[in-house]
Amino acid sequence: MHEYEEFDDEIYEKMKMRIRSETDRKIFQQVFDSKTFEAMQALANKGSIDVLEHIISTGKEAHVFIASDVSGNKRAVKIFKKETTHFKKMNQYIDGDPRFRNLATDRRGLVLAWARKEYKNLVAASNAHLAVPLPIAIRENTIVMEFIGEGENAAPRLKDIVPAEKDLIEFRKQTVQFLSGLYLAGLVHADLSEYNILVKGKELTMIDFAQALLLNHPRAKEFFERDVANMASYFSKAGLETSYGELYAMVKKEKERSAKVPRLRKT
Repeated sequence: MHEYEEFDDEIYEKMKMRIRSETDRKIFQQVFDSKTFEAMQALANKGSIDVLEHIISTGKEAHVFIASDVSGNKRAVKIFKKETTHFKKMNQYIDGDPRFRNLATDRRGLVLAWARKEYKNLVAASNAHLAVPLPIAIRENTIVMEFIGEGENAAPRLKDIVPAEKDLIEFRKQTVQFLSGLYLAGLVHADLSEYNILVKGKELTMIDFAQALLLNHPRAKEFFERDVANMASYFSKAGLETSYGELYAMVKKEKERSAKVPRLRKT
């Protein structure tokens, strides 16, 4: 049994949730149990969000909404589903991560850990000056982060555009820099593909970090190699012939180059 309730319009209005369609209403009903409402209220009280506008992405593990804060800045709000069935998948990325020892093994505990894991990974990647959404706040199963897009329109995923060859060359360069930079920051994305890369103008932003691993994870090398293989496959299919070996060599060279450059400290 779940804790979901039939919230009425008065509750949605109180929480400043804008219902634009019956689809929005159904998704709100699926996502918002009493604990999630409490989390949203706490985030609102902190000023992290003010108005929850509408849904911009649905997935097997989470829904993503566009929101605005008290200053009118657009934010992305990612809410992990407590009813997800992907627990075996989650466990393979959490088991072996020393940050999540003594983890509660029940459904709710695992989903909350999954949300914390994404937030911590985003913080680490952001601190390394990598192209990821800036994490802003977390509460329960809800993360507030930088919105990547224009106006109310989220940036498209790499899989949904057809880049020119010169853009593919630039995107490959940015991908190499990201894979190298994340590795030097002590992490492996572990699920990188054209499905979780956003494109805004000529710049890529990497998203979906819940499964990202520390380098000392037993399967880090396997997942790093899979990330490289996924992206080599994407570039080849998109028209920029790139073998796994070529891309791996580019990443290795970039890691060696970057490791010699003094790291900037955040001020």
